[in-house]
Amino acid sequence: MQKSEAREFFNYKRISLSNSDCLKLDDLLLIQFQRFKWGPLNCIGNFYPLEKQNEPNSLLLAKYLKLIIPGIKIAYPRILQDGINMDFFEETEEFTENKWGIIEPLPIHKISILTMDATLVPLLGFDTIGHRIGYGKGFYDRYFENNTNTGHRIGISYFDPIPKLEDTSQFDVPLTHCITPSKIYEF
Repeated sequence: MQKSEAREFFNYKRISLSNSDCLKLDDLLLIQFQRFKWGPLNCIGNFYPLEKQNEPNSLLLAKYLKLIIPGIKIAYPRILQDGINMDFFEETEEFTENKWGIIEPLPIHKISILTMDATLVPLLGFDTIGHRIGYGKGFYDRYFENNTNTGHRIGISYFDPIPKLEDTSQFDVPLTHCITPSKIYEF
């Protein structure tokens, strides 16, 4: 399947979910999230879910980590002025919405990739090799390509993978794991 087809396929599946479906899937994701073998965690990158697109509730997952790991830092991405790249900043009480509708923290305390033990990565879907189907802007692929020491790159998906994306490129940075409501995939 081509990325454009996969994007359309997963987007349709996602928008077909009711609020009740999303709540159930978020509960199942949390159960799998609790089963993940985290190891030591001091800082984790997260993303603010796009509710309009029925994105998994990553805030629930971060809340769980804060309960079991006192003092853990949660960082969120912020698109830079160039509109191409992003950096992570420590969670702030106030967030803003950028021109793409992405919720971002205030740019107060930049977090180095070297201090992040893992990054939760938004996606529409993924394949069995760990290639993610994102939204097409390439922010995460560029970020991971430019920052080689990224720790675990963990996708969060409501759906199981498709067999294989046919049009991946050298610039597509695969996930190390993907957590779904039914299983944890390791690549």
